[in-house]
Amino acid sequence: MSLPADRPPARAAGAELLVLARFEELAGWFFERTASWPKSARFTMTQRLENHALDVIEDLVVARYSPIERSRRLEDVNLRLERMRHLLRLAVRSRACPGSTFESTMRGLDEVGRMLHGWRSTLRAQRRCEE
Repeated sequence: MSLPADRPPARAAGAELLVLARFEELAGWFFERTASWPKSARFTMTQRLENHALDVIEDLVVARYSPIERSRRLEDVNLRLERMRHLLRLAVRSRACPGSTFESTMRGLDEVGRMLHGWRSTLRAQRRCEE
């Protein structure tokens, strides 16, 4: 299947698409890792972390396609990322999450958080230009 000729390359896509694509990639990788966590953590921390990840994806999709809800949804995503960071720290302390998974996930969350900040900054700048 070939792409339309007028479609820009992925690296030239808008911030919202890049954030969504990166988080989807991170979430898929993370779900593969949590499947091997101990059963004692699977129905507490694992489920909670996976639900937060799915909520982040849903909020990013809504933010991308609904300008009215965009600002609030991006704030929600930022808070969910922070919740995930704290839950991951607890998972490491309880020995449910291996250190390598923790480090890679935290790096991914940090990257997504920076990308999210860039998207939010772009929106603020656009609002200032419109005023």
